[in-house]
Amino acid sequence: MVIFCVSDLHLCDRGYRDNFAFGSDREARFYKFLDYVDAQGGQLYILGDLFDFWQANVSKVIVTYLDLLTRFDKMQAVYVVGNHDADLLDFIGKPSLMPGHPFFLREVRAFERTIGSRRFAFLHGHESDPYCRDANPGTGEITAIISGLLEDRNRGPFDSHHHAVEDNFIGTLESALTFWRHLTFQHGRMDEMIDGVEAYRKEAGADVVIYGHTHEPGHIGDYHFNTGSWARANDTFVQIDEDGTVGLYEWLGDKAIRFEKVLREVH
Repeated sequence: MVIFCVSDLHLCDRGYRDNFAFGSDREARFYKFLDYVDAQGGQLYILGDLFDFWQANVSKVIVTYLDLLTRFDKMQAVYVVGNHDADLLDFIGKPSLMPGHPFFLREVRAFERTIGSRRFAFLHGHESDPYCRDANPGTGEITAIISGLLEDRNRGPFDSHHHAVEDNFIGTLESALTFWRHLTFQHGRMDEMIDGVEAYRKEAGADVVIYGHTHEPGHIGDYHFNTGSWARANDTFVQIDEDGTVGLYEWLGDKAIRFEKVLREVH
């Protein structure tokens, strides 16, 4: 079975903070992608931040996207919880506490699976992010709240140049924090995160790691792949064939196009 991995839809409430709902056709494009997965006889893995509970009321988000959750359940999608939907994390393994929709019974923590002759690790990626790895509200959640207020004022999640309002704000904040980390001889956030994901891969005894979180699709060699996001400019996904071959793709309209971006050179 071919496996398709997506992450970071950040489903909200179709309001000003909802990147997935911005414009008139992203949701329709995503449904066409799901049709494509079904047509290939594939299995869908959702690797975290399916929801954005940092930006909107939990119950409203779920009610807003009930039809999509029903589609995921029908597809028997696997759902790894991320940091923006971490409010669901402690419900895993406790079905009596799950929200009422059957899709939530498909929640899992990070896991490994052998495909072909290769061992794969699947996670969201925030576990290695110094701003987001703690379960309690920290730097990441606080900046998301402020970003939401800025998106409300902007009356949408993107500026006139289609740059995410959240990214503009976080970029400014991270510049200051990165400067401080440099002064205190700490690694930059992205390098630390990639190093942490690599350490996770090795500790799990995996040949390949697949994750999201950064919204930056790309790869390092043939063993480290980021799925990207469906809440920014490019709608991207990772495809894993039955023999363990991995490819990164962008969904354009109604077809998949190979996407090539190197996250870091292999030394």
